[in-house]
Amino acid sequence: MKRRTLNLALAVLLVLIACKEQKKPIDVELRYETLIRPEGRGDNWCMTWCADGSQITSMDDGNWNEPGGENKYHNNIYRIVGEKDSFQREDIPGYPKFTVEGEGWFGYGVYSVEGTLYSLVARTPRERWGIPFVGLKILKSTDNGESWYSVNSKGEERLVEPYDEEAKEADGAEDMFFAKEYEQVVNGDTAYPFVFCSFVQCGQNNSAAKDDYVYVYSPEPQANEVSLVRVNKTEVSIRDKWEYFAGWDGENPTWTNNITERKPAHVFPEKNDSDEYFGWYSWLPSVVWNEGLGLYIMANGGTYAGDRFSTAPDDYYQSPMHFKTGSLGFWYSENPYGPWKQFYYSDYWIVDDEGNRTYQPKLSPKWISEDGTEMVLVWSDAMKNEEGRSHSVNYKWNQMDIKIILEP
Repeated sequence: MKRRTLNLALAVLLVLIACKEQKKPIDVELRYETLIRPEGRGDNWCMTWCADGSQITSMDDGNWNEPGGENKYHNNIYRIVGEKDSFQREDIPGYPKFTVEGEGWFGYGVYSVEGTLYSLVARTPRERWGIPFVGLKILKSTDNGESWYSVNSKGEERLVEPYDEEAKEADGAEDMFFAKEYEQVVNGDTAYPFVFCSFVQCGQNNSAAKDDYVYVYSPEPQANEVSLVRVNKTEVSIRDKWEYFAGWDGENPTWTNNITERKPAHVFPEKNDSDEYFGWYSWLPSVVWNEGLGLYIMANGGTYAGDRFSTAPDDYYQSPMHFKTGSLGFWYSENPYGPWKQFYYSDYWIVDDEGNRTYQPKLSPKWISEDGTEMVLVWSDAMKNEEGRSHSVNYKWNQMDIKIILEP
């Protein structure tokens, strides 16, 4: 009995020491000297770390695996093999090819959980690019990307082969996960929730998850208010099983199956310190588990909408979306659902040129140092060329190392 009591006391002491030694982030060093921009056009690089050790990234409006080529896909995904300074990129032949000749589909969140891959694809209101988004299609693969199925809100699956136009373009309620539901009127336009989403990345193939849930963040039509869903990892594609964040009960999160009872899991700035509003294409979180720090790290940012770049609300859904370079911030939490504490933020993030138009910052869930202080940031850039054409100079994979500065 004495030995058992001694062992228990020692275990408690070790836990207390570990908690005491855990240092929190207080700043970020952006290592501009590590900047690289591989050839190949595209944007919106949402990443996941797969069971086979590779990463998969989404890509919109480009053609990443054929450098120098014009836009080929509205949405495609690619496999990344290797480390941050020496990786190869590979096509995934079985993935549905949302080409520019088709309708408007744009991919965002991707996730690998126990060998199953998910890809979240937003539907635009018209051919090609169009806003606000009107629906969400979930694509699912259980064979490492060889074949893909669309999953509707009831969990019913339909095989979608790469060039099966009928199955790929299907956007009726029987093929969509969300389809023009729970509409809201924001700044004069009708918009919908849960059509622009990202997964929380919990290590390789979800192996670092603290519980049995998968977590999905989504900016509301009022984008600075971000909602959150959790669902058992075995039931991701059954919408009735989704539980929506419903606020805090002290330090504990509460959840509801009623989507209309959801509350924001986090609220980002509606406008910057200069009284300029962020537009709708803002605040899609990139959240990854950092094993070395024992924390979830979030990268996020806002973009500026409207050709007049004013404080007028009717600029919210105007084009061009990237009138100035976007904002950049970092947050941390001990849990995938928060609460989130900010440790770096800038209203205008300039990388290497005053003409930068940065947006959609992402963190690699794999390329993290053992101690957690070094990570890799990837982002998009809508920088104009000399003729004034946007999305033309650095409209590609932009990558650099960052160092997280911890408290003394």
